[in-house]
Amino acid sequence: MSWSTIVGQERVKALLKRTLQNGQIAHAYLFFGPEGIGKDALALEFARTLICTGGGIESCGVCPQCRRMDSFQHPNVKLVFALPAGKNETNGDDPINVLTDAQVANVREQLSVKAKDPYHRIEIPKANFIKINSVRDIKREAAMSRSEEGRKIFIIFNADMMSTEAGNSLLKTLEEPLPGTVLLLTTSAKDQLLPTIVSRCQLIQCDLVSEKEIESALISRDHVATALARVISQLANGSYSNARRLSLQNMAEERKEVVEFMRLVLGRRKTALIDAIDELASSSDRPATERWLKLLQSWLRDALLVQHHAPAPLLEDEKQSIENFNKNFPQADLVTAVQSVEKAIAHLDKNVYLHLILTTLAIELRTTITETQPV
Repeated sequence: MSWSTIVGQERVKALLKRTLQNGQIAHAYLFFGPEGIGKDALALEFARTLICTGGGIESCGVCPQCRRMDSFQHPNVKLVFALPAGKNETNGDDPINVLTDAQVANVREQLSVKAKDPYHRIEIPKANFIKINSVRDIKREAAMSRSEEGRKIFIIFNADMMSTEAGNSLLKTLEEPLPGTVLLLTTSAKDQLLPTIVSRCQLIQCDLVSEKEIESALISRDHVATALARVISQLANGSYSNARRLSLQNMAEERKEVVEFMRLVLGRRKTALIDAIDELASSSDRPATERWLKLLQSWLRDALLVQHHAPAPLLEDEKQSIENFNKNFPQADLVTAVQSVEKAIAHLDKNVYLHLILTTLAIELRTTITETQPV
């Protein structure tokens, strides 16, 4: 791993490199921002660079410190995350030793995946919160003499999952930091942390990843076809993890639904259009509805590019539909059509009645596309 393996986040990487260059390392950092944008990856690489024997702003990747960090085997770096409660677990118990053999095996497997893929979210059955014993371990291990030279680093993934007791225990550690100890917290829900914890951390706000950065990463790292990567990048909401999940889904059916919706909007089968709107509006899955609207928007954007003879890498299953559309509606105002979908997505975010959003969208699309045609 290195800074270059983190998708996007150039501003944050530059900030962390300046911190390393200045040598003014705070005792606690909180990496926050939406899910799947690389907070854990940033925290891990920051920790790796801090323990690297090179002592620069880039980890060397070859020294014993870096190599042990790569497999999460470095004695000075401890990872804290949600674990299941052990049977008859009491305060002071080792949070791992109280687990069953199967649970321990699962933890090891999750850590192995995380070591290879910093974007992987550690998920263990029945691990609903970060236990107080896990946080107490931080204070105990921080006070112990080091088996290795250098800082002791504790990384708390998804710190918002701390129980109330764990949060209060961590607060005491933050209030009385031990020399040579660095805490790195990550969260997608900063407002769920105790305000006093937030106030005692150096805040690192992480950015959404741009569509271009996501598209490039999908193509080069995940071997996604260029046309599909472009579509997925528009649906990912700035999250590389989201994009990777979408790349594993078969969106062919959703794309067919988009084309069929456009046919109904522009055709004469009003009853069929009403039925389609009713079915779409009945969904309680708002993220899926937003994804569908963004697919529609992407289809219209591609049609706009083709209309203006601009290069557009099209998916095989949409080439024919877009060519037919532009042939039948050569003067369609597709800029306004794209804006209509954008407005519908904005209304969705404001919890406007979904049936009204879709009905209004259908009317606007029909008007925008059909009324601009020559008589």
